[in-house]
Amino acid sequence: MSLRTTWMERARRAAIALPVLAAAVVLGGRGAHADDAAEQKAEAKQRCAVRLSISLLGKGATPALLASADPQAEVDAMLKAPEFADRFARFVNSEFNGGPAMAATDDPVYYLGQYVVTHAKPWSDLFIGPYALTANATGMTVSDDANGVGYFRSPSWMRRYAGNEPAGYMLSASFRILSNTTGLTLTPSVGQPGDDRTATGREQQPCKSCHFDSWYALDKFARLLPQRKGQGATMTFTPPTEGPQPLLGKTVATDKDLLETLVASDAWRFNQCHLVFKFLYGRGENQCEAPTFDKCADALANGGTIQAAVAAVAKAPGFCE
Repeated sequence: MSLRTTWMERARRAAIALPVLAAAVVLGGRGAHADDAAEQKAEAKQRCAVRLSISLLGKGATPALLASADPQAEVDAMLKAPEFADRFARFVNSEFNGGPAMAATDDPVYYLGQYVVTHAKPWSDLFIGPYALTANATGMTVSDDANGVGYFRSPSWMRRYAGNEPAGYMLSASFRILSNTTGLTLTPSVGQPGDDRTATGREQQPCKSCHFDSWYALDKFARLLPQRKGQGATMTFTPPTEGPQPLLGKTVATDKDLLETLVASDAWRFNQCHLVFKFLYGRGENQCEAPTFDKCADALANGGTIQAAVAAVAKAPGFCE
């Protein structure tokens, strides 16, 4: 066989082998892509597990959660954990108060919030439930009390937001009730120095709009609350004496009637779901998240728990993306 023939034969054989090699390369590439996709999917599930555990429980994901084929399917179980009750109660306490308290007994929101979550009570119980909160050696004890209205009749809460209005009207408490239930925010303003110190002065503009004319008329709300007597250690409270007030499109007779009206409103559900988004995302809701937000509100509409509202958001497809 000549050298020329040898090289020609080698070329012919190489031409035959090339398609086989190419096929092998393609098949190898497909296998690599499949492996990459599987690895990326596994990593996404692990990220989801970590995000859920940190958001709901404040700690890293367990090996079992990291290995779960669907971490969001574990949300309901995570919401039953004591870590969630503690974490959410602390979050709500920080949102509903103006700043840190001097003592644990000054945080009835935390203790009642933890109780409501732990016992899977309707979230509305935090605001209108028949409970009493009393100080103990380490914090506060929650007990049944037909005269209770959430945490708003807790003595420590009343003292904290009694304010300093000369006649004893609890304007600060009025605002805090509205803020905690509906998310109301206000910017204080003064027309002339001293005008806002008395009810007569507040009946003049620019104070009149917020204190008497608006749906959140602070002075009218305050007339349904106990009246503060004294300051500091000598502070006491007397029952309101000025009768029903025209508020929220109706005549409201007591602070309990007032709070039940607020909790029955769309504004209450909106504000609580706004808090849920802030708890889970560290921010409020976006417009594109409206369907998920609606599910959260629906979960609260019929006496739902805060766990159901949180689950509506944490289980949404977008939460782990």
